[in-house]
Amino acid sequence: MIHYGYHFKVRYKDIDQMGVMYYSRYYEYFEAARTDMMRDLGLTYKALEAEGIMMPVVRSESDYFAGPGFDDHLTCITEVKQWPKGKMEIHYTLVNDDEPEKVLNRGKTIHAFVKMNGKPTRMPDSLKQVLEKKWNQTHE
Repeated sequence: MIHYGYHFKVRYKDIDQMGVMYYSRYYEYFEAARTDMMRDLGLTYKALEAEGIMMPVVRSESDYFAGPGFDDHLTCITEVKQWPKGKMEIHYTLVNDDEPEKVLNRGKTIHAFVKMNGKPTRMPDSLKQVLEKKWNQTHE
């Protein structure tokens, strides 16, 4: 398993009229956490694209339990729980740093591996190598 913690503060532009983070913003933070996780693993999306591989989201879901407010300090725990085969499933758990045992949100994105022309392909060797190297290591 890959386990990565992405830390951030809720910005004023991210809250809605009710004073909580707007529902679509969660996906933006998921993307930021996923991008940082990949960089920390040692493989950027830019490098994958230079190899001719893209990882589009083919499915996403998000469950909202409690809404964070402006300036809350949050952690998005980002995990790859199963070894990717034809697709890579990434799980997200959002917690407030002041109450880390209280889960605010759980989400998931599923990414396909495709060539630049959109045709499906296998997981690239470069991703296999970094996953093998970092599997079961925690990064906070």
